[in-house]
Amino acid sequence: MATLVAGAELLKAEGVKIRVVSVPSEGLFRDQSKEYQQSVLPAGVAKFGLTSGLPVTLAGLVGADGEVFGVDHFGYSAPASVLDKEFGFSGENVYKQVKAMLGK
Repeated sequence: MATLVAGAELLKAEGVKIRVVSVPSEGLFRDQSKEYQQSVLPAGVAKFGLTSGLPVTLAGLVGADGEVFGVDHFGYSAPASVLDKEFGFSGENVYKQVKAMLGK
C-alpha cells in the first residue's frame, strides 16, 4: 500500500485526481452490494492495480478501464526491499505507469 501512496503523492503533485483503494480480499469485496462496489471502483474511471502476485488476480477489479502491474514469475529470494527495487515496486514506477496509462 505504501508503494501506491508514494506514487499517488507524485501524481497529486501534478494535479492528477487520484484515489488509493485497498481491497485485501476480492471475495469479500464482491460479497458487498453492487452499489458499494461501484462507489469504490466506479465504471468508466481509469484504474491501476498493483499486486506482488500475478496480475490476473486484480484483472477482474480493474477491468477494461485500467491496467495491473504485478509479477509473472516466482522463486526469487532476497530481502523485500531488494526485490521491490529489482521488480519495479516503487512509487516512481507507479507514477510512470499511471502517467503512461492516462496518456493512452
